[in-house]
Amino acid sequence: MDLGFLAIPFFTALGVFSLAVVGNVEGVNVESISVPSVVSAKSGFTSDVVVTRLVDRIQKIEQQAETTAIAKEVMANDEGGTVAVLGEFFELTPLLRAVQTTFGLIPYSFSGEIVANGDNLEMVLRGRDTRHHETTIHEEVEGRDVSKLIDKVAYEAVRMIDPYMLAAYQFRKDYRVRDFTTTESVIRRALADPEARDRKWLLNLWGVVLYQDSDRDGAIDKFREALEEDPNFASALFNWGVVLARQGKQQDAIDKFQSVVVGWKPGDPVETLAAAYTEWGFTLALLGHPDRAYDKFRRAVEVYPQLSDIYTSWAEVLSAQGHPEEAQKKTAQALELAPVERVYTENLIGRVQNLPAVAASR
Repeated sequence: MDLGFLAIPFFTALGVFSLAVVGNVEGVNVESISVPSVVSAKSGFTSDVVVTRLVDRIQKIEQQAETTAIAKEVMANDEGGTVAVLGEFFELTPLLRAVQTTFGLIPYSFSGEIVANGDNLEMVLRGRDTRHHETTIHEEVEGRDVSKLIDKVAYEAVRMIDPYMLAAYQFRKDYRVRDFTTTESVIRRALADPEARDRKWLLNLWGVVLYQDSDRDGAIDKFREALEEDPNFASALFNWGVVLARQGKQQDAIDKFQSVVVGWKPGDPVETLAAAYTEWGFTLALLGHPDRAYDKFRRAVEVYPQLSDIYTSWAEVLSAQGHPEEAQKKTAQALELAPVERVYTENLIGRVQNLPAVAASR
């Protein structure tokens, strides 16, 4: 008997399993959110719409955080991606869910409901992770503003999924107004959890926040604490060096930059290595060694040519050495790579490295 036909669903199932592994590692599944008919009828926010909007909002927070920390792929169970389409076609959705859950492919799952409380709306969202930890998010808005309610719940959901991501997102928001009170609150709350992941990243970001508040000694203390978590943590070493350089301790700063280079290992962000070479070069120029500085800038380009700050620093040294035409070329390269300067959360480079005039004068 030819049983070859049985291999088609079998190998397709293997293909679906592969897609599940690749597509949903560190994933988030929003299973369902019930909505009262009176609310959905007036607002148009059905259960499916609320799920989709919540997922979209969580994804936007992740994108706006722009952090190198591990990002979560957020997935609604009815979005109809490749896995869902194949699963439905071969009626494998229950199997796929079992595989995803068994192998920990969906670390976070959420479900909940919107309820009307007088004239106001509330959403209760229950979250659970693969370690069987459960958390309930409860948010309320005045009136019937479903969009605002979704925004508030998404914010708290990201706090549960990845507190560091939320802190990075909040830092970028606070940077616009130069008040980092909310960012610091997010960091403090995250670090209060003894099981908090990404502690070194949270402490490092706290140091960046304190630097922005012109508390350089406090910033160094946080970078030191981050290094207690991981003695080879490149970003904290680099940031410590930047602060030392701004304090006029150039040789101590160079020691930190050199430590980044010597201790750098595959898997560390290449931007940090390039930034270390760049700051090392700039510090050498301040010490009167422009030729050695140019060598470090070249090494930075070899490591990560997309970092615009390399060319900005190179241009400053060239200009100070009386080479305006070459300096202009380097500035043009920097502007081509980054016409709008980024706000970094991991490293003190670009805009976050240079304190405002008022803060710098304190």
